[in-house]
Formats: sequence, structure tokens, C-alpha cells
Amino acid sequence: MKNIDNLISKYQNDCITDQEIVMLEAWVKSNDSNKSYFKSRIKEDYFTDVWAREDVNSVAFKNLFKPVVKLNHNRYLSVIRKYAAIFVIALITSGLGYLLFTTNQEISYDPGQITLTLGSGDTVVVDDNTGQVISDANGDMLGIQKREQINFNIKKQKKGNFSYNFLKVPEGKRISLILSDSSVVYLNSNSSLRFPNQFLSSGKREVYLKGEAYFKVAKDASRPFVVNADALDIEVLGTQFNVNAYEEYDEITATLAEGSIRLTAGNLSQTIVPGEAGTLLKNQKSLEVSNVIVANDIAWVEDRLLFIDEPFYNIMRKIERSYGVRIINHNPELDKTHFNGDFDLNTESVEDVLDAFTAVDFFEYSYKNKIVTIKK
Repeated sequence: MKNIDNLISKYQNDCITDQEIVMLEAWVKSNDSNKSYFKSRIKEDYFTDVWAREDVNSVAFKNLFKPVVKLNHNRYLSVIRKYAAIFVIALITSGLGYLLFTTNQEISYDPGQITLTLGSGDTVVVDDNTGQVISDANGDMLGIQKREQINFNIKKQKKGNFSYNFLKVPEGKRISLILSDSSVVYLNSNSSLRFPNQFLSSGKREVYLKGEAYFKVAKDASRPFVVNADALDIEVLGTQFNVNAYEEYDEITATLAEGSIRLTAGNLSQTIVPGEAGTLLKNQKSLEVSNVIVANDIAWVEDRLLFIDEPFYNIMRKIERSYGVRIINHNPELDKTHFNGDFDLNTESVEDVLDAFTAVDFFEYSYKNKIVTIKK
């Protein structure tokens, strides 16, 4: 048993070899008692239950119980531990049943390209693999695009040339934007931002968001920075925070990583501190503040697909936005099941995400033309 405890400890600390993984897998699968002991050891170090299946092969086993993953985002992203690429932490009472991913029709999904519509009405297609100079109708330079970033904080921009631009990002794409005051906005997929090519020398710095964005606001006490997200206004002087204001959701959430922000919705007002999120419930017209896992909301900024104790319904939306795919779910019971997962969007494909579910036999799937259909 001492040797097994040593193997479990090594795998928890991400220093287990491939040969030792095979040994540990064989021991776990040998009987139910071993399986229960393994699960109890994992739960001692992490609050989440893990499914250990009889027929998981060595590669899948190692991915399923992949040890520590550190998610660092400057000073404020918490260290996230995981012992699985994906696993269940809460099961619905009625059980999951057997799921099948399949596509029966020859249809496809094309999310499109990133576009920037200038104040003049001209639209620029943004190729995130190249670069270009962005100019207005008179040929005056407004900004420079280099791959996945657009910079409007340039010296050559003509002073007093004030107009609003509209940046739209489809599913499967993300882009960062440097505003004229040096504030940085990370715009998530299926999102849009209306912003000026330069802020006025006095008054508020205002932008308008639909979808999701992470803001690193440059400090300027004389010019408060305001994000207008539908019915919710977020006002700051200098801070870092995430705003989720997708139209299909019944709520708008601002999650604070650093500094402080004030949320205003009509006569409602709340100030939140780091580690808190303010949520406006659209239908109830109420503004609530809660403690949250900040990394869960802002991991996408570092090109990670992260979900901690999230229902599958939310995870589907994250997968769609992250990879530019469409998921059709005909099993509503699955929506209520909570999962944990952590994936690198730069190195792990949508198939890798789905294969993590397959490794523990939640479903089989087929993937074609960027469409996945879930059936009972």
C-alpha cells in the first residue's frame, strides 16, 4: 500500500512516469476497493469526485487524471488544480443515460471573420494571421493591426478626429484592442465593441459592449472609464475586470480581478472588490454581488477553455465560442450536469475536448462541418 500511496502522490504532483501510470492504472482497475481508495485520496486533495472506469486505456487514464495545471495571469489568476481533463462533480438524480454525438445532415457552420467598421461606414476585414494599417476615408492613420491585436494608441493619429468604430468578433476568434488612452480590451468570440478612435480630453471614456470582454483600464482620475453593457454600466478609474453580456443570457456579470468598480443599472448601484462578481438579472431587475472563482471567468484571456463546477449548458456555449462550432443538444438532462475541465485553445482542438468526455464513456461522437449534435 505504501508503494501505491507513493504512486498516487507522484501523479498528484505531476512527476509520475508513463510506466508508473500503467502500474497505477492496473491497480485502480483491479477491484472496486482499490478504485474507492483512489477516489478518496483524490477527494482529500480536491473537492471533486472522479469517475474511474473499467475500460479506460493508459493514455486516456493519464489524460483523465492529469495532475496540477497552473493558470497564471499576472498577480490575480488563482492556481488551478485538476486531476482530469474533464470529470463529473455533480450528477443529476435521474442519471445520464447514453449519449451520441452525430450529424445526419450535410450542413455546415461558418462563423465568419473579424470585422472593424469605421466611423465613415467603411468595413475592414481583420485577418488575425497578418497585419495592416487602418486609415479613415481621408487616408489619415487611425491604427495598426498586427495579427491578433489592433492598436489605436499611435502618435500618428490626427488629433480631434473623433468618431466611433465597431469591432465585431465571430465565434472561434478572439482579439485584443489597445485604445487611444492605452487601455487594453480583450474581446472574446461572438462579441462586439463600439469605441472611439480617440477619447476626448475631458469627460468620461465610454465604450459599448455586447458579448464578453476583459478590460485592463489605464488610470485617469479625471476621466472615468465606463463600459455600457446593455442595461448595466460599469464605471472605473483604473482596474482589471471581465464583463459577460451575451444577449442570449438572462444576466449580465462583471467579475473583478483587480482594483474596484461601480455597477449601475437604473436606480440600482453596487461597488465590488476583487474576487467578487456583480450580476444584473435582466428579468428581475436586481443587482446581486457574490464571491466567485475569478479564473473561471477570465481564463479565456490566456486562450484557455476552463470550467470549474459548471453545468454542461454553459460549457457548450464556451465550446461553441472558443472553437467556432455549433452544438445541438437533444438531451436536456445533460445540461444540468456539472463538470470540471481545463484545455489549451492553442494546442488542444475541439476533438481533444470531446475525446476527454469519451475517455470516461460519457458519449461517442462524430464531428463534421463544424457541427455537433447531441442525442439521447
